Amino acid sequence: MITLAADPHPWAGALFHAWVELLTLLAMLLVALALIGFAWNRGFRPADRGPLITWPVLILTYTLVLLLEHVRADLWPAIIIASGIVVAGFLSRAVYPLALWLPSVLIAALLGLGFNLSALLLTLIATFVLLFSTDRGR
Repeated sequence: MITLAADPHPWAGALFHAWVELLTLLAMLLVALALIGFAWNRGFRPADRGPLITWPVLILTYTLVLLLEHVRADLWPAIIIASGIVVAGFLSRAVYPLALWLPSVLIAALLGLGFNLSALLLTLIATFVLLFSTDRGR
């Protein structure tokens, strides 16, 4: 008769804890922001191009994702999303890159709520709009 150990892989249980989900959400957010940043920078000369992902955008959007992951009440996610969009609207007038705040916050809101395919679709639409836009003077 063959006997097996009670837990042959003690690290396997850690794969299903919340930190892996948060790292996965961070990776998905980084990919989405990098795609949008690449499409935004493509319209500029190489000397005028900025980074793909800026720190203020990443910090604000990941904070929004963490807040929406933590709060699962009825009214609070709507308040968090509305305040995030208002803050992004104010920041889009003053902080570079100007046009990337609102789509980034909307993508982060969708990721925080768990609508991953909707976030993917919004990322692709924003990327294609930025890639095919005719106004290169941004």
